[in-house]
Amino acid sequence: MNYSEDFKIFVATINGEAENCCEISWKVIAHTMRNRIGFANWKLYSNIMQVLVNTGYDAYTQKNDPYKGAKKALDSGDISAKLMNLIKAVEPIFHGIEPDFTGGVVFYYSPKAQAQLHKRDPSNYPSLVPPFVVSKSNPTNQIQIPGTEKDDMRWYKVVTSIFDISFIDSAGNPLVGATVDVIYKDRKPVPLFKDLITDQKGKIKKLKVCNYMGARFKVNGILVKDKNNKEISLLGDGKNYTSVIVVDNGEGGVKSKTDIHNQQSSTSKKQDSIQIDNKDNTGQKVLEDTNKAKQKNVNFRIKVVDSENKAIPNFSYFLKYKGAEKRHSVDSSGTENGLVALSGEEIIVLISGLDSKQEITRFTVKEGMGEIIVKLNLHTFEILFRHTNSKKPITNLNLIQKYRDQSKQKKTNEIGKIIVSVMPGFELNYKLRDERNLLTIKGDKNKALRIIDVDSSAIEQASENIKTGAKVPKNSQTNQQFPSELKHKQPIETHDSTPKRDEKVKTSTDGHPKIVVTDSSDIEFTVLTYDKESNRLASYCEYVIEYKGNKNTHISGINGVGTKIHKGQSGQTIKIFESSRLLTQVILQKDMQSISIKVTKSDISKNRVSSVDWCNLFLQSSSLSDLEEPFKTNATKFINGIRKAGITVVINTTWRPNERSYLMYYSTAIARGQVAVDKVPPFPGVNIDWTHKGNKAEAVKAAKAMYQKYGIGNNPVGKPGSSNHNKKMAVDMRIANYVGKIVTIDNEITKITSWATLTQLGKKHNVIWYGNKDAPHWSHTGR
Repeated sequence: MNYSEDFKIFVATINGEAENCCEISWKVIAHTMRNRIGFANWKLYSNIMQVLVNTGYDAYTQKNDPYKGAKKALDSGDISAKLMNLIKAVEPIFHGIEPDFTGGVVFYYSPKAQAQLHKRDPSNYPSLVPPFVVSKSNPTNQIQIPGTEKDDMRWYKVVTSIFDISFIDSAGNPLVGATVDVIYKDRKPVPLFKDLITDQKGKIKKLKVCNYMGARFKVNGILVKDKNNKEISLLGDGKNYTSVIVVDNGEGGVKSKTDIHNQQSSTSKKQDSIQIDNKDNTGQKVLEDTNKAKQKNVNFRIKVVDSENKAIPNFSYFLKYKGAEKRHSVDSSGTENGLVALSGEEIIVLISGLDSKQEITRFTVKEGMGEIIVKLNLHTFEILFRHTNSKKPITNLNLIQKYRDQSKQKKTNEIGKIIVSVMPGFELNYKLRDERNLLTIKGDKNKALRIIDVDSSAIEQASENIKTGAKVPKNSQTNQQFPSELKHKQPIETHDSTPKRDEKVKTSTDGHPKIVVTDSSDIEFTVLTYDKESNRLASYCEYVIEYKGNKNTHISGINGVGTKIHKGQSGQTIKIFESSRLLTQVILQKDMQSISIKVTKSDISKNRVSSVDWCNLFLQSSSLSDLEEPFKTNATKFINGIRKAGITVVINTTWRPNERSYLMYYSTAIARGQVAVDKVPPFPGVNIDWTHKGNKAEAVKAAKAMYQKYGIGNNPVGKPGSSNHNKKMAVDMRIANYVGKIVTIDNEITKITSWATLTQLGKKHNVIWYGNKDAPHWSHTGR
């Protein structure tokens, strides 16, 4: 199965924190990450990855061996049974499907590990217990969680209360559709509780508040106060409450069953004085203006990371502040410290290409914001260099690549490709080793492969120039470089043969031109298999397709005699093998002709013993276009709608052939001990020997291997022909990052406040969630 990079890091971190613990402990650690979202000191973090990266999970920050081992397994797909159990245990928590059973645990530690750290590094670990255990300013309670007693873990929660809050006007009527922002005692925003919309009863989602932070409210932008003009403040004391807040033009009072209002925290924390250094290492003042008395100087730092959240060292960028741009650089750790700006001012972060700048992010300066993470989502793609005449790949071609004023050596691989990562829209320049200019291209996030045809004679001349030591003077008029010995001082002929996508230029609402792609990069192509002996189309022929570095076995005949239809992205290269012998290599293009191959007709008509090799046969689809109506239209509308709202959707399965369901169902049944290997019924077209010719031990072992390979875990499996997947009326998908998103479908706007809100929206469009028993599964009936 394909997992997102975020999910891989999530699983690897849990494995690194508690590799040898039980399943319940894995789940508790996963819940600590979700429980920290938007809570107390972690209020600025609105998703699991932000919590994981920034709140001190040692396995992630230190990359211990269990973390690296799990990450490597997830990247390669070579996942052990134990790691698969961990994945199945925590995946519903990652997607926000499984409710918290821990009572709000946010801290934990291992006494044995803490003792080792104390012994090895007493200066950083002065006590046998972490600070949160004995904290007076942030009191915690230890929680006993059944099932984790044998693990060396201690679990803690912060003293909190859960408030069920309603907003009404002075006449007692619910405030319907009001916008509510929750702020804490330190006046800092809480992204998770921003722009909440009250329902028909004037309610917002339940609010978890700790003792020392407090909760205050802005209704339609106005801070709510009581009749004495004091801010309404709710504080947690370990009990749960139902409260009604009366709002009248921004001023009101609290009526609560417990009369809790304007409380003072039972513990006070004296603020430390902070000395702000308004100078950088050059002695120049940085981003400051003292003319506005109401604004305060805020000290902060910027950290630049890549797509995998790894720090980018010694990186240069620009900050635009009050209309002026200034060049900045991070240090070897990827961080620039000592930045100062006025609260309330906006800062824009830009990076430059050869002749342009691109905005990466912008943020408003706020007190206490600390570290700002600037993430560069680079576009990774391949460049294929071919000979112009023969179209054959140019292998082992030495190049000089220049990107953002930095040069590096590159060399094409055995199929003529190099892999590069750039910011979309920025330029890459390539020269041959003799420094003659080859070409300049821009990163295009819509193109995963660029195909460049090069004049073969130029490659030969470059080798000759290197051997003879010929110098390449620079032509001041053309800025073109070429060897002085060349008789024809012409630029090297190259041609960008990358398949073009249909485009048309439109004007955006801000008046700038934009390119709108009108076709899909996904295309269908057909493979026809001919029997070598008869030279006729033949079904049940086995072949292997290598696509994006992955190899899968296929059987012809699914889409007609000797025919199978595949899908891929335009511009991608595929290789087709019979066993290990390469039959052909093709670049996928729109409206391409069928690919014909001659192979030996497979022995699939004969019985073969069960093994993981069967998992590569009768492959399923993950394309919405393979669904049947009306579910196809309904699912496409629903999924496109939530994706446009910024919700992450990863589709695993749409249509599953009956043959695959048969293999999945009975390998699972054998693995779970529900059926004996000699009691499995036959199935048309799948001539598998489940018994291993009477060797029961080997038969059970093989079935369990198939069950693990399919990645079924604890999910139910339908009998062949009974599943909505077989009927092309279901979709398995993983959904994340949905809380707080605004979804528009058929001009109807819905704010997703919980998993229940999302599933109700799906049901409204006849895309019905199955439930926790099979969490990824949605269908037209819910089954």
